[in-house]
Amino acid sequence: MTQTTTETAIDAVRDAQAASAAAEVVVLQSVIAWTAEHRVEQDVVTAATFGDNGVLLGGVGCPLMSEFDVYDLAASLSMSSDAGCNFVGRTLELRYRLRRTWERVLSLDVPKWKAFRLAELTMNLTWEAARYIDTMLAPTLHSCTYAQIERTVTMGIDLYDPDEAERRGKKAADEREFNVRLGGPASTEGVVHVDGTLALEDALDLEQAVQHGANTLADLGCEETLDARRAMAVGEMARTQLALDLASDDDLESGTTDGGTGSGRGVTIYAHLDPDSPHATLDNPGAGDVLIHQIQAWCQAVGNTVTIKPVIDLNTETSTDAYTPTTKLTEQVRLRDQCCVFPHCTRRARYCDLDHRIPYHQTDPATGGKTTTSNLALLCRRHHRTKTFSAWTYDTPQPGVYDWTSPTGSRFRVTRSRRHGRMPLTTQIDLVPPDSEP
Repeated sequence: MTQTTTETAIDAVRDAQAASAAAEVVVLQSVIAWTAEHRVEQDVVTAATFGDNGVLLGGVGCPLMSEFDVYDLAASLSMSSDAGCNFVGRTLELRYRLRRTWERVLSLDVPKWKAFRLAELTMNLTWEAARYIDTMLAPTLHSCTYAQIERTVTMGIDLYDPDEAERRGKKAADEREFNVRLGGPASTEGVVHVDGTLALEDALDLEQAVQHGANTLADLGCEETLDARRAMAVGEMARTQLALDLASDDDLESGTTDGGTGSGRGVTIYAHLDPDSPHATLDNPGAGDVLIHQIQAWCQAVGNTVTIKPVIDLNTETSTDAYTPTTKLTEQVRLRDQCCVFPHCTRRARYCDLDHRIPYHQTDPATGGKTTTSNLALLCRRHHRTKTFSAWTYDTPQPGVYDWTSPTGSRFRVTRSRRHGRMPLTTQIDLVPPDSEP
């Protein structure tokens, strides 16, 4: 490649980056123009109100927005409702509370991503703290590191928002978590990723227990690497815990434990076998695909409890005359949908309601929708409210396919591929409102 060609390519990259940054600013300005038309002139309502709420997406001083209208904008931006609310909130934060930074974003002196990072850190602060941080950082934000930004934010909190400083300390303790990443890419080979955030004293105890277990395995003749032995030690700790009689009545009834009768795993597996593939597709939420020999190992391991359940045909129409679905019908719909079927939402089935697409008539069931497979779908509580109390509607042209229409007429198709993805796929299928001229 000649020097001239290289310079031309670099110039093209720079031009593309400049065009992309300018386009991002146009989007931000368009969102602000949109928010001006969808404000709600009321106080933030309580969670007990089920209709369209006025929500404060930015910090104190930003205008309230119509909750259901924001979901429409989010879908048009190819974002989930959560992501769309965050996007609008950070944009409002910049426009109304970080005005110096906002002006530098509009002039392309500060990239949108860095300004959004600052807005995310200031949205829960007082007006005085946000103004102080904006004054201190706006002139140099383009060259600030994350550490510099966070130090300035902390200084603003200490000076102007002591309540927030106390809340952050408590929040750090409340955000402790431990995650077993079922359904990740590595699960096909029979392993999963595990991570968490623990209190220091708990982390020290866990480290000591894991290292002791790894050393014990080595003393017993295990020739695996230290990392592998540490992973095996965690599994042994889990099986030891399952051997304790700590099961609740709900656990015993649902079959999720072995009733405290011994060690081992108690697992119910929904497996779909393909004779031409070495994998089995699991409908267990978050499980993904696994190798068939891994299922064989689960079944053959000493102490494991294997539950065999009748095959549930996800395409069979099941019904009941009552409003509440039967256990079999509920299981069928949850296995079919896996998660909320609203555009771009991925909230798992265990956090979702079963929605009657055509509402069930409590006093006269003959005039309303039936409690059947084809009339039920999974919706998380947020989007269940959205469908019930706003102009969002959906149809089901076939099982597991949902065609949504937003209040402004935009249409989205939500589908799920059993073999190639556990998450729903959302496609905008009609950019022109159905009742308008092409």
